Amino acid sequence: MTRALPLPGPGLLCVIGSVLASMLVAPQALRASGLSAEPGSFVRNVPITRDRVYREALANHPSILIQAAQYRSRTEEIGIQRASYFPTLSFDLDQLLVNTPVLGLVTPGLEPVPITAFIPKLNQEITGFGRRRNAVRAARLALSSAKWRLEEARLDVVWNAGIAFERLAMSQHLYEAARENERAAKVHLEQVTRRLKKGLAIWPDVTKAEFYWQKSVLAVVQIRDALHKAQVDLGFAMGLKSFVPFMAAGKTVSTFFPGDPERLVQFALEHRPLIQAFEKNDRSQESLVKTTFDKHLPRLSAFATGFLLYGVPPSVSGAPATYGLFLPTYQMGISLSVPIFQGLKIVHETQSERAKYRSDLAETRLARIRVARNVRNVWFDLRTQEQTVRFDRARLGNARANRDLIEKKYDRGLADSVMLIEARAEFVSATENLIAARYRYRMISDELQRQIGLMPSFSPSFGGERPPPQKGAR
Repeated sequence: MTRALPLPGPGLLCVIGSVLASMLVAPQALRASGLSAEPGSFVRNVPITRDRVYREALANHPSILIQAAQYRSRTEEIGIQRASYFPTLSFDLDQLLVNTPVLGLVTPGLEPVPITAFIPKLNQEITGFGRRRNAVRAARLALSSAKWRLEEARLDVVWNAGIAFERLAMSQHLYEAARENERAAKVHLEQVTRRLKKGLAIWPDVTKAEFYWQKSVLAVVQIRDALHKAQVDLGFAMGLKSFVPFMAAGKTVSTFFPGDPERLVQFALEHRPLIQAFEKNDRSQESLVKTTFDKHLPRLSAFATGFLLYGVPPSVSGAPATYGLFLPTYQMGISLSVPIFQGLKIVHETQSERAKYRSDLAETRLARIRVARNVRNVWFDLRTQEQTVRFDRARLGNARANRDLIEKKYDRGLADSVMLIEARAEFVSATENLIAARYRYRMISDELQRQIGLMPSFSPSFGGERPPPQKGAR
């Protein structure tokens, strides 16, 4: 709200006095309302380096634990499929009530005899005509796919943590710049207030300076809260259960990218763990189709069954008297099982697995297209951001020169307070834009390396010498 100034006279002195009093009370009221320029934190900040962020993320993030459990499950699946190569041994204990040890028919005039039967069984599949081989092969390929998915999870976790670290570092840098701007705005407000007392300034200069100071305080609060949110995001990227107010420490790794995006696309299609996982899954599904089709084929197996009957009188069994109540016997042989008709069940199962196989092939093709698109888009984003860094650096230089010039004119009385505030605001805006542009360049570079499937500890060789960093890539 603007306030009209009265004509010169005794009332003007009262107005100026009330204005000065309100200016002295304004900072306290602003702090009481929560808009404090002082830094706030929940507890003491904990410094952390980028390498430690990587280690903690790889050790704690649930996404890696999920994929690791899936990998162990696939490992056990191989043992399940290989179990058919080994014999099976079982033992049955039956309580029978028969009148003959063989047929169990009740003949008139004979009382039923209670018999205990001990029946061990041994079975060994000789051949399934390729069924077991295809099942084991499918399980091994599924294990390989799970391994690559685990690597993809590690890749995602590492780079997400790295990008969160860069975002925290950017928030810290912006916070320091905002606090410096707030201090400068406060000093300027005090200077204008003193000039007003001496009659060297007018009331609009004071209101403009006060508004600019309040705006800088609000910026400090906003960026401080953004800093806390960046700390929360970093903890999430590291897989931590509780909040820790981390502060980024250490230097950021320099970034680079070669001049041809198609070479990056080719590298990504050959080395990205996600693509490898999809391709291994396709081959596994192909083996499952063959395994299902092999159910049409016969199965050859050997068996042996023993019978040890207790409670059979020799008069009934006809066995020698030395056997007593025991009647041991056994049978063994070879069995050939041929499926003839099962209601077209095997046909439908085979067609179902083939449809899944075609779906997996389409998903793999879509994944390759998506990866290629992402690599190209991020490459162009990086190139655009490189030019943005150059532009913001030039803009900051111009803003600094203009600010210095206006400050000199202001000291000599050749420029008013409004011009000085505008020059300083432009300098602050240019500084913040350059800080954000540099960190965004690093984050886009991290995303590019993630898309082509690189872990942070090494860089690819694209033939010849390693490309040098581009200008402005800091």
